[in-house]
Amino acid sequence: MKRTLLIMALATMMFVGCSDKTDLTPAQVEFFEAMSEKISYMKPDSSVVLATTTSFEIKNYDIMESVYQGMRGDISIIESVDPARIESFVMQVVTLKAQQDILLEEAKKEGVIVTKDSIDAFMEKNLFAPNGGKDAFLEQLKLQQVDLDFVREDTRKNMLIMKYIDEVALLGVDVSVTDDEVVDYYNNNKEQYSQETATVRHILFLTQGKAAEEVDSIKTLAAEVVKKAQAGKDFVSLVAAYSEDPGSNTNGGLYADFPRGRMVQSFEDVSFTLPIGTISDLVETPYGYHIIKIEDRKAGKTLEDVRPEVVVTLKEQKKEASFPPVLDSLVAKYEFTFTL
Repeated sequence: MKRTLLIMALATMMFVGCSDKTDLTPAQVEFFEAMSEKISYMKPDSSVVLATTTSFEIKNYDIMESVYQGMRGDISIIESVDPARIESFVMQVVTLKAQQDILLEEAKKEGVIVTKDSIDAFMEKNLFAPNGGKDAFLEQLKLQQVDLDFVREDTRKNMLIMKYIDEVALLGVDVSVTDDEVVDYYNNNKEQYSQETATVRHILFLTQGKAAEEVDSIKTLAAEVVKKAQAGKDFVSLVAAYSEDPGSNTNGGLYADFPRGRMVQSFEDVSFTLPIGTISDLVETPYGYHIIKIEDRKAGKTLEDVRPEVVVTLKEQKKEASFPPVLDSLVAKYEFTFTL
């Protein structure tokens, strides 16, 4: 049950938006009819003020989209979770909504803008690319019953807020970093920086779940290909022609800068022991047969290697730590108050 509520909260923090009253879908109407049996002010055809500020009110319909998305539209959660905990979640959504709208008002006052191109670039880099491209991301949204326009509008608002925070709210905040702070951070996170890493390309001949006679023929083919690779045939072209690893067969079979403990043992052993430039014989793992080309290995990074990275990290941490008091001050300025 705790995990269910955590998922709800995380989802809502990602997608808090939609401040205009819109028509609910039949599924949403059914969802809030069920909720209203336990929380009366969430009845779908009602208008109830949940919180006020000196500038705006937040009504029940202002947060229904976010509550619905945060709970995945799952009526079983309403039926199985204590109403007091659901109501606490709804109040969290109201609070997040108020904080967002306060920051958006402040951004508007300060003339902060974000362009369509910057929104497109942000979504491509931070939403589409990490999730296998736009089509794959849309499939994930469909499964979660989240609309892309909702995500795009939320992205626009969050970009406005982040730009306001960086360029206005925290302008002039002291985020200077001392050398002692850099040294302490490095020493406290040395394991993160000191691990040796390997970069390889590989070709996978998948055997997992296949019959024994089929595995024999796959091994024969793999043995033929390893001869071609070791004889100097372009490795990337062999990856494109033969590899069945969906995680790497479109980028030349590349796995870059991975530490020990990331790959299965036999794959790791070859990656960290063969000389750079070497192409392995067949390597068997639970997935199948691999041909591995060792591209590079790097020793652990020294403090001087990572000093600029650590400085950026520490500055970001200081900015994050300085923001809650600023937000609290704004919330007090707008006299945010629950009405229930």
